[in-house]
Amino acid sequence: MALYDFVCMDCGSSFEVFVQGFIKDDDKSCPDCGSRAVRQKFTSFLRAGSASSDSGCAPSPSSAFR
Repeated sequence: MALYDFVCMDCGSSFEVFVQGFIKDDDKSCPDCGSRAVRQKFTSFLRAGSASSDSGCAPSPSSAFR
C-alpha cells in the first residue's frame, strides 16, 4: 500500500491518495475542484520504528555494514 501526495494546479489544494499497488490516472483528480491537473509532490519514505530511535542513517549493531 502506498500514500501519494499531490497538489492541484488549478485550485492549489494539497491532498493525499492512499492506494494498493500503483496509482492509476483515475486516482489523480483533486477532491476539492475535480480538476485532473494535479502534480505529485516529492515525499520521503517513513522508517519503521519509534521516533526516538537512531537517526535512521546508521546501520544497526547487528548489520554486516558496521
